[in-house]
Amino acid sequence: MTTRGLTKEAVTGTKPGHMSLAKDKVVVILESHPSGYYKVRRESEEGWIASQKLTVGKSFLPNANYTAGSEDELSLTSGTRVFGFVKEEEWWYGVTQNGVKGYFPSTFVSEEQATKIPNSPPGSSPDGGTAQTQDIEKIPPPLPSKGPPAPPKRFSKNENAGPQGAGAGAGGSVYKQNVVKGASSNPLVGGGAAAPKNSNVVIPVPAEKKKEGGGGGRAPDPAPGRPMKGAYPLQFLLWANNMALASAFWMFIFGVFTCMWDEAKWWGCQVDGKDIHKIYLTDEPDLRNTTVVCDPERAAPDLNGDIGTGVFAIFVAIAIAIFEEPNYMWGSYYPSDSFSYNHKISARGIIYVLLSLPFFTKFPVALAASFLLPTGCVCIYGVSRGEAGDAGRAMKRKRAAAAKARGGGGGRGGPAGGDEVGYNPFKFYRKLVDENKLSSYVWVFLYFASNVLTFFVTLAKWDNNVKAAEDALLTGTLDTTCGDEVCELNKVYVQNGVVSRLGPYAKACGMCLNFNCSLIIYPVVRLLLRRLNNIGVSFSNQQANPTIFAKFFASPVTRLIPLSKNIDFHKLIAKTMCFFASGHTIFHLFNYWYRSTATLATFAKWGWGGTAFLTGSVICFAMFFIFTAASDTVRYAHYEIFFSAHHWFVVYFIFLLLHGPIYWKWAAVPLGLYLWERVMQETRGDRPYYVNKVEWIEPVMAIQFRPVYKHDFVFKEGQYLYLSCPYINKNEWHPFTISSASGDLSTGPRIALETGEEVIEVPRPKGLARDEKWAKYCPVGKDYTKMKPNQFLDKHETGYNDYVSVHIKVHGLEHKEAQTWTRKLKEYFELMNPKDSFPFYLTHRDDRGDMIVGRRLGPDGQQILRVDGPHSAPSEHYTNYGTVMIIGAGIGLTPCASILTSMLRYKWKKNFNPEILHFYWMVRQSDVDSFQWLIHLITDLEHGLKYDREQKQIGPQYYCEINIYITGAKKEPVPVKELKQKENTFTGALTKPTFKAKQLQEMMTNPPASSKEQVELQNGSNSRNAKNRLQDVWVWNGRPDWDKIFAQNKRQRQHSEVGVCFCGAAVIGKDLQKNCQKHSSVEEDILFNLHKENF
Repeated sequence: MTTRGLTKEAVTGTKPGHMSLAKDKVVVILESHPSGYYKVRRESEEGWIASQKLTVGKSFLPNANYTAGSEDELSLTSGTRVFGFVKEEEWWYGVTQNGVKGYFPSTFVSEEQATKIPNSPPGSSPDGGTAQTQDIEKIPPPLPSKGPPAPPKRFSKNENAGPQGAGAGAGGSVYKQNVVKGASSNPLVGGGAAAPKNSNVVIPVPAEKKKEGGGGGRAPDPAPGRPMKGAYPLQFLLWANNMALASAFWMFIFGVFTCMWDEAKWWGCQVDGKDIHKIYLTDEPDLRNTTVVCDPERAAPDLNGDIGTGVFAIFVAIAIAIFEEPNYMWGSYYPSDSFSYNHKISARGIIYVLLSLPFFTKFPVALAASFLLPTGCVCIYGVSRGEAGDAGRAMKRKRAAAAKARGGGGGRGGPAGGDEVGYNPFKFYRKLVDENKLSSYVWVFLYFASNVLTFFVTLAKWDNNVKAAEDALLTGTLDTTCGDEVCELNKVYVQNGVVSRLGPYAKACGMCLNFNCSLIIYPVVRLLLRRLNNIGVSFSNQQANPTIFAKFFASPVTRLIPLSKNIDFHKLIAKTMCFFASGHTIFHLFNYWYRSTATLATFAKWGWGGTAFLTGSVICFAMFFIFTAASDTVRYAHYEIFFSAHHWFVVYFIFLLLHGPIYWKWAAVPLGLYLWERVMQETRGDRPYYVNKVEWIEPVMAIQFRPVYKHDFVFKEGQYLYLSCPYINKNEWHPFTISSASGDLSTGPRIALETGEEVIEVPRPKGLARDEKWAKYCPVGKDYTKMKPNQFLDKHETGYNDYVSVHIKVHGLEHKEAQTWTRKLKEYFELMNPKDSFPFYLTHRDDRGDMIVGRRLGPDGQQILRVDGPHSAPSEHYTNYGTVMIIGAGIGLTPCASILTSMLRYKWKKNFNPEILHFYWMVRQSDVDSFQWLIHLITDLEHGLKYDREQKQIGPQYYCEINIYITGAKKEPVPVKELKQKENTFTGALTKPTFKAKQLQEMMTNPPASSKEQVELQNGSNSRNAKNRLQDVWVWNGRPDWDKIFAQNKRQRQHSEVGVCFCGAAVIGKDLQKNCQKHSSVEEDILFNLHKENF
C-alpha cells in the first residue's frame, strides 16, 4: 500500500531530479532518503521533494457509505481506501485513491495500520540533497474501537445497508470522544477513527484557531469531536433557536418599557413648558367656558410597570441572546452524548418556561413572556424526540478555513489601483437593460416609494392634528361644551393632555402596515399568477405579431412584471411588515407612557371598542410563530413546521380586521381573491383522479395518474401542481413539477393490464385469411418474432395509459420510521403493492366488469391522491422563443424532461417553437441509477426523433442537443448496474435505433470525455464520431463551463432572444443569472432571458 502526501507550499526543483509542484498537490510517496527527502510520483513524473514540504497522509477505510453533501466533500464507499492529511474538528481534508481531494467525516472511517515508507536503496541519492538527516514521521497505530463510528449529522442514504451503518438510531454504538486541544503542529497526531469512551485524542490546533479560542470575549468551541447524530436531525430545535432569539429581542424592548412604566409621564397641564389657557385651569363659573378642568397637582396614572421586573427582563434577554447565538455559542448545539439527549430532558426548555412565569404579572414584558413560554415548550419537545446536531456549524467553519487556505479570505475589495471610478447613469441603465433587470428594479423602487409616500402623508396628517389640539389648549379654543364624540375627546385632552408627538409615527407605521398587509397576499394567489402568466408573450413574439393586445397589455406583463420573482417579493413585503409592526408597537408603547389616558381615548374606536391592546398582542403573538418558522433553515429541515406555523396567518388576519376597523377596505380585494383561491383549491382537490402507476428506484418515486375527466386538467409543460394524500393529511399540500408532456395525457402508450408493461401491436401475419380478425400485442421488452401466437396479448388484455406524471425525491429514508410526507406517501403506496415489486400498476373494474387502468380509492376508502393544479411556472414560456436552453440539476430535471418530451415527441411534428433546443442536465455519478426512467425516456425520444427525420415528419430547421454532465465521477471504471426496467427491443421498427438504453447507461456511469473539452469537441471536424456522443446526446465528465457554453450559443445563435429555463439548486441559478447578464447585449442584438423555478 502506497502512502500519499500533500504539498504544504509551492515547491521549486532547483536541482536535477527534483520536482516542482504548486501548493496543495497530492503525490504518491515512493521512498524516503536519510538526507531529508522523499521520492514521489505525480501522474507519470517522478522526482525528489524535501520532506518538510510535505504532509504525510494517514490511511483510512470507510465503515459505511457516505454521500457528499457539498462540492468540497468526498463521497465514501465502504472498503475503499481514503487518505487524510489535516483534521479540522470532525472533518478530515484528504484524497481518494483516484486523486479527488475534499473533506470527509472522521466518524465514518477507521484508521488502518500505518505503512512504513520504504528507505531508499543503497546507492540512490536525491542528487545533491542536503546531508543533514531528519527522522521520518511515525504514524501512530490506530486507537482501539469496540464498534462502528457514529456518523455525523449528515449521512448517506446507503448508510443502513449493513450493520456498520446502523448508527445510534438503529442499534449501533455511539462513542464519546473527550477531545483535548493540543499545541502540536504535527497534522498526524490524533487518530481519524472514533475513539472509545474516556480516551483522549489530541487534535492539532492551527495558530489562528488558538488565538480565537484563548480570548475572554468569545466562548470556547464546544468539544469539536463530539457525536452529533441523534434519532432525528435538528428540526424543532432549529425553530426553538429562532424563537429564543426573537424572544430575547422583545424581552429586552419590553423590559425597557416595564422600567419606564414604573413612573408614567404626567403633562402637568402644560404644552411645551407653557401652561394651557386659564379657562381650563379655574373652577370659577364666570371665567370657565368648559365643562372640565385640568388639575396640575393630579398624580400620574399607574401603568403597572416595575423597575425590578424590567431590569430582570433585560438581564434575561441579554443572557438568552448570548447563549442562543448559533455560530459560536450554544444556540443550535445539541450533541448526542449530552445529559439532555441521553435522558430526553431539556434543561434549557425547562429554564425558559420557569423564567417566563414571573413576567406575566407586568403587561409590557408579559407579551415577551408569552413568546418565551412556547419557546421552552418547543425545546422540551425537540429534545424529547431525540434531536441532535450542530446546524452545520462545523461545516461552515470548515468551508471558511478552506476558502482562507485557497486565498479567498482577502475580500473582494474595490477596483484595482489606477482604475477610474465613476458613475454613469446611461451606462447603468444600459446595464440593466442588458441584464434584463430593469423591471425588477422599477418594481422595487415603486414599492419602496409607495411605502415612503404612505408613511409621510399619514405622519403629516396626524402630526397636524396633534399640533392643532395643542394650539387649541393654549388659546382656549378647544370646545368641550357640545355633546358629540369630538367634544368628549376634547374633555380628555383638557384633563389628560393630547397624545404625544410619537403618536403620529405609530399611526404612520400602522398605515404602512395596512398597505403591506393587503399587498402581501397578491404574490401567493396562484389564480392571479396563472392568469397573468397565460396572457404574457415574449418580446420577440410581440414584434413578430404586433397586435393591439400584445403591444399594450401582453408584452408589458411579461417584460415589466417579474412574475417569476413572486416569492421573493412576498418575502420582501414580509420583512417590511416586520419593520413597520415593530415601529408601530414601540411608538405606541412610548406614546402610552407619555400620555396613557389620552392615548386610550384617542384610539378607543380602534380595536372595535377599545380592544386595540388585546388584538394587537394577539397579532404580535401570531407574527412571532409565523416569522420564526419562516426561515430557510427551518423550512428545509422540516417543512411541516413551516407549513403549520404559517397557518397562524388565519389568526393574524382575523385579529387585524378587529384591530383596525379601516383595514377591511384594504383587505377586501386581496382577501377575497385568496378565499376564492382556497375554495377553488378544495373544489379542484375533490375532482376524481385515478392513480395508474408507481415506480420506485431509490430515492426517486415516479407517480402516474390521470383525471377521470380530462378537461379538469389542461396544462402546459413546465407547470407544477400540488398533491395531497388524505390518508396522511387531507389539508397538507406539497408542490411538484409535472414531468410528463401534455400529449401524454391524450396519446399515452398502450400497456398490458396484468403487468403494466408497455406493448406494441404485432404485425398481421402474411398468410392469414382476410376475413380472419387480428389484433395481437407484444410487450416492448420481448421480440415477437420469437414468440408463439398463443403468447400474444389480445386487445381486451391491454389498455391505454394516458397519464400525468410527477417524479418525487423521497426524503427521510435513513430513519426507522417514516417522518417525512414523501416517505409516508411511499409507504402508503406499498400497502397497495402486495407483490412488493416496482413498478406496479393499479387497475379497477368498471361497471361492466372490464379491467381498466387506474385506481381511485385506496385501502382506507379515501381518494388516493388529491390534485390541485396546474399552476403557472416560469418555464412554461419556453414556446415563446426560437432558441431555448433548458437546464436541470438532479431531480430538478422534471420540467426539463416535460419540455423535452413535448418537443421531440409531439410539437415539432406540428411546427411549434422553439426550433433549437439545448438540454443540459447535471447529476452525480452515484445517482445515475436513480434516473433509469430518464435513460429509457431519452432512448425512446431519440429513436422517435430519428424516425421522424427519416420520414420527413419534422423540418430541417429543428435542432436538438442533449448534454448530460456526470459530477463526482471516479477515475477508475465503476460497475454498471442492471436496468430495472426492460429495454425496448424496437422489434419491427422501420428505423433502427442508434443506441440502446444500456449503452447510454454505461456511458453515463463512466463518462468518457471531460466537460472542459465540450466546446472543442462539439465544434471539431470529427464531432459526429465523438466517443462521448450517441446521436444527439453528449455525455460529459465534470461540471459545465457556463461561460463557454453561453459564448458558443451566442456565436451560433439563429434568434436574437434565447430563453433559459432552469430548475435546480440556487447556486447554479446564480451562476446562470450571471452568465445571462454577461452575454446579453443590446449592441449585439442578443438577450438571454432566465426563467427559474421558485417554490
